[in-house]
Amino acid sequence: MSQAPTALHLRRGGTSVVLRLEATALPCVLHWGPDLGETADDAALADLITALEPPFIDSVISSQAAVALLPQHSSGWLGRPGLLGSRAGRAWSVAFDRVTHTVAEAGGDDWPDGATGAVRLRSVGSDGPGELEVTTELELHPSGLVRVRSTVRNLADDVYEVAHLEPALPVPAQAAELLDMTGRHTHERTPQRRPFDMGAWVREAWGGRPGHDSATVLCAGEQSFGFRAGRVWGVHVAYSGNQVVTAEHSSTGWRLLRGGELLLPGEVRLAAGEEYASPWLVGSWGEGLDAFSARIHRYLRARPQHPTRPRPVLLNVWEAVYFDHRLDRLVELAERAAALGIERYV
Repeated sequence: MSQAPTALHLRRGGTSVVLRLEATALPCVLHWGPDLGETADDAALADLITALEPPFIDSVISSQAAVALLPQHSSGWLGRPGLLGSRAGRAWSVAFDRVTHTVAEAGGDDWPDGATGAVRLRSVGSDGPGELEVTTELELHPSGLVRVRSTVRNLADDVYEVAHLEPALPVPAQAAELLDMTGRHTHERTPQRRPFDMGAWVREAWGGRPGHDSATVLCAGEQSFGFRAGRVWGVHVAYSGNQVVTAEHSSTGWRLLRGGELLLPGEVRLAAGEEYASPWLVGSWGEGLDAFSARIHRYLRARPQHPTRPRPVLLNVWEAVYFDHRLDRLVELAERAAALGIERYV
């Protein structure tokens, strides 16, 4: 008989993350948003699991209790799988014999700088027949910021090729509108909106780094959310190479925000004992975009290496002169800048 799922409640910085834990499945997020407070005891969390059980539709194929941080076809997810790979066309689906879950407070060499006060759920799944080990890590920081990462390790003698590894965070049905960025040179960070319709909205960056047309963040929020109003959730791929972010709305009602590295064919081929980790998928939420952004700002400013001294006012003259580097013109610009109180001239 399978063991009943349990709930884990993480709280930091006005944010609650409630996760469904099972012995043979990776964690599933049941709630990501406002702090549920001390009233969310074990009994209340058990009731939450029961309340969120979807109705049985026509078959077990189209009925799914929850979607994991790394969705898989073996769990009933019929959308884009979180991990896609194979051994020359074999072992392309992952199913876990057992999953161990460990909760740890910030500290130790494996924690990033500035993680004081954070908490981490680390879940390690073993796929015996597939000879793979898959790990998911979810961190909740004092700012209320969430970070998610996945790692796949090859336990077999033959090579396992990774096509993609993309963790996902779910958002509720009230997240009906999407916002991301696009642009070009001299017109960067241009916002664009669209309904969170059925299917997938995919933003890819193939240029070796996020460019002027990069999505930057992919947000989903209440209809017509703005800077000060409307609850909004969003993700950012913390990586400077080829990357993808996706908003996926399934026919069964699930809405996911996901992201990872864009891999070229054959780019990640794992020999025995080798592993590949996805970039961190950073998640934030807020009552309006200002609150959403503030969690990210607080996280960055909490890092020990974050500058604390006053920063000089800077003038960059590139757009003023381009390749016309005549000394008299550069000196004139420097003198005008100094008269205005500008402290650094580039």
